[in-house]
Amino acid sequence: MAEVTLNELITAAAGAEGPSFPPPSKIKLGGVDPLGLRQINFDLMDKVLPGLNNVARHIRPFVLVAWAWRRAARLAKEFSGNEVLDDQLVDFVDRIEVIYAWSQLLRDPNVDLPGRQVLAAIVAQDRYVFGGEAWIKRCNERRLSTAFTAPVNYGPGLKALGWVAPHRDHPRVLIALPEIEPALDAFEAEIADRLDHPAFCSFGTVEVTKAEAVDWAEAWAINQVTATERRIAAERFFGTAAPIERRNGGALILQAAAHLADASVGPIRGAMCGPPSNFLPSAELIETSHAWRRVQVRQLLRLGLEAFFYWVMWALEDGPCTSESLVRRFLGEIENRPNAGSAGEWLKPESPAPASPVDLIERLNAALIDKEGRELESTIAVALSLCLTEEASAGERADRLSLERAQNEAIAWVDQPAEDFVQHILESWVLAQHVYWSVGRGLADARARGKSLLRLKVVLEEGGWTLTPGATRGAPIPTPDRLQTAVTLARECGLLNSVLAEEAALG
Repeated sequence: MAEVTLNELITAAAGAEGPSFPPPSKIKLGGVDPLGLRQINFDLMDKVLPGLNNVARHIRPFVLVAWAWRRAARLAKEFSGNEVLDDQLVDFVDRIEVIYAWSQLLRDPNVDLPGRQVLAAIVAQDRYVFGGEAWIKRCNERRLSTAFTAPVNYGPGLKALGWVAPHRDHPRVLIALPEIEPALDAFEAEIADRLDHPAFCSFGTVEVTKAEAVDWAEAWAINQVTATERRIAAERFFGTAAPIERRNGGALILQAAAHLADASVGPIRGAMCGPPSNFLPSAELIETSHAWRRVQVRQLLRLGLEAFFYWVMWALEDGPCTSESLVRRFLGEIENRPNAGSAGEWLKPESPAPASPVDLIERLNAALIDKEGRELESTIAVALSLCLTEEASAGERADRLSLERAQNEAIAWVDQPAEDFVQHILESWVLAQHVYWSVGRGLADARARGKSLLRLKVVLEEGGWTLTPGATRGAPIPTPDRLQTAVTLARECGLLNSVLAEEAALG
């Protein structure tokens, strides 16, 4: 709905004959980060696996985009008699991306590439014209969303991992870096027999048929990278070209996989955390292991508090409640934990054996799915108990409820009644956090004339805490921690298979 200007309101008021009702507001529901806690997760991940994200987990798209920019630059030099505009270079790369995705979707409809739904219309056609208004509209729609170079896909990694760099004078244009030339040459050799097709050697409008896309699919298949591509990628991702944090993070993954003789993400994630796992990394990776554990502990704290918020919304579906009644109901559902003693006694672990934050994250996930059971309340309590005894990271923002702040507050409450401490958690760590971030983001959106989202889901009224009209309850999920990306890249580079083979030979 278009925003009404002040002049339009004045004109409408002048012509009105009497009072009238305004049209109903159309408010979109939102709030994937209801407590504002998730940014610290990302900050901590940058200390172990910087430059990676949860989407860009294959080698070939990095190579393809870098090659497309190199190819566009070389074609521009060949057309030196005529000026080549930035728009033409960008259009060429967009075309290569879409043709590649089209061909791979025809080869495998479930291929792990962005934009499957958006490109469905092209996939279904017998031919497609890359040019004209429809093509320009499609490019604009996918620019910041499903394009390979979009900020949410391979875009940041292409630069951060050293594949391309912005042109000095033309910021929309990217330049393939000299260090990756061997990978681009190896890739180009795989498709050399089709480079005379207009799609690969000209600017402007080009038509490609479905039969051609099918014919090209195998030659540049996403899962058939060359040995040279693997070698260059390994150097970019985890070798000497990578920052020391990612180099050590990659080395920790490989050592954990070798210890386990298993390349599965779940077991590797747990082993990298240390106790109760018996995996002990080499001395130079001890701090990296500690940093990884802090990632998982922060993940657990965030998930545990969002699970508490989810539980509160579930409880409020029966009507408004005071903080005291919510706390009594919550504590009444917890088994094997003394609720009548002090906060310190309530926080004591279930067993003397060290717990794994990864295991507790899995327990929380299971409890959130099975709300009919009584595991959610107990698991939230166990999760908070573990987090408040773990090593905190320095430099976390206090307004995002740093672990250090939470631990200091827990110490201050240690001799107070458990019920009072849990009420503090509810009011300060959950509900106050929710109100603070929901209102703050809403005001920021309003000042910037940005999106209108109903983020505030719980408010305080005379009868106690109550759900805002239209508020929906969605179970929280863990923030992906980039490990799946790192493991997939390590496997495609040949690093993971190599260490597993060595371990098998030694065993």
